[in-house]
Amino acid sequence: MMKRSPFLFVLFLLTIGQAVNAQEDSYNTIYLSFVKSVKCYPSSDELAEPILRLGQSGAIILSFDDLSGDNSNYWYVIEQRNADWSPGQLSEFEWLDGFNNNRIEQQSFSFSARTQYMHHQLAIPNRDIQIKKSGNYLLKVYLNGDELAITRRFMVVENQVVIAPITRQAAMIEKAQTHQEIDFTVDLKKLEVRNPRQEIRAAIVQNGYWQGAVLGVEPFFIRDRVLDFDYQDRLAFPGGKEFRFFDIRSLQNRSERIEDMRQSQYQTDVYLFGDRSRAYSSYLLNADANGKFVIQNFDIGDDANVYADYANVHFRYEKPLPFDGSDLYVLGAFNDFQPWTDYRMEYSEADHAYHLNILLKQGYYNYAYSLVSGEPYLPDFSETEGNWYETENDYTIIVYYRSLGERYDRIIGSRSFKSFQR
Repeated sequence: MMKRSPFLFVLFLLTIGQAVNAQEDSYNTIYLSFVKSVKCYPSSDELAEPILRLGQSGAIILSFDDLSGDNSNYWYVIEQRNADWSPGQLSEFEWLDGFNNNRIEQQSFSFSARTQYMHHQLAIPNRDIQIKKSGNYLLKVYLNGDELAITRRFMVVENQVVIAPITRQAAMIEKAQTHQEIDFTVDLKKLEVRNPRQEIRAAIVQNGYWQGAVLGVEPFFIRDRVLDFDYQDRLAFPGGKEFRFFDIRSLQNRSERIEDMRQSQYQTDVYLFGDRSRAYSSYLLNADANGKFVIQNFDIGDDANVYADYANVHFRYEKPLPFDGSDLYVLGAFNDFQPWTDYRMEYSEADHAYHLNILLKQGYYNYAYSLVSGEPYLPDFSETEGNWYETENDYTIIVYYRSLGERYDRIIGSRSFKSFQR
């Protein structure tokens, strides 16, 4: 048997570690505390995943606010990425028309708001940059050109295949009541693929939460020109519950989830009714935005991007005793489901409840409570929210193709859908 070189083994571990770090560094993240209300979406649908159709009209929109009080400039670069979100191998000349590293030119000061901010907005493609190839792309935004502020994933997709998904109860008995299993087929149509098992891979994302996505899924079996992705347990996702919500589109009138609202000359404080665990309560269908949020202002009918105000939203999670060995967080798309310190709740013995206040822009928000303990710091919603297979969730399937000798992963199709559509 050939003896393994210790040097090669260490090099292999380093390579794996670099690949993992590269993927982690590409997650949707806000790096500066004064950058708020970050949204990235296709121009056709504010609640959809940021997917651009190659060669078709439309754009990816990035918008955010700077609350620092400075008249700051932001610059952006785009990076081509592989199917696993590690750095791509193509040179910019191969996938880019135009010039990378450009300033975000569209910016406006807020109007009639207690909290002053500068709103920034970017559309891709634009006169400076157009993308020529399908695949994964990472948008990086830098404050004054050198301090990383935002990262956002988006995808450019070809329309080469037909994807047919089915949502089922999980096949494993222990997950049947709590998980949703995604099976799907991919019809290659007229696309010539010599070795689909090696050249085709798929990714499945639930509610835009990439940390919980399943990547690198190969076809389970092939019949004629149809690829079948029918696995047991591999594509099973926790169902969760319909998201909790609150509505602060008006700061003059209280909505149903608001217990109290207090205004001063400088700020507005919004107090939500106390929440409790829903892990053991019966499933209840409520219309939600599957974790997302929308910026709107019902008090002033003008552009909410610059006329909407900010409010301190106070969360309260009631529990007789604190969680043992775990921290409690408030998570949603507004913070990319990332358990940063700013979203960790503090327990009060005085009223036997966890408390947290977050500065949020006027709008409609979905949120959930999550426990986090140890490493990796992945959210766990099972004890605070519970999992039910009936829950309606958003899913996106992305199909990648890299033929023999090719140096990048094309996206030959995508499909977004809701589980158990009613």
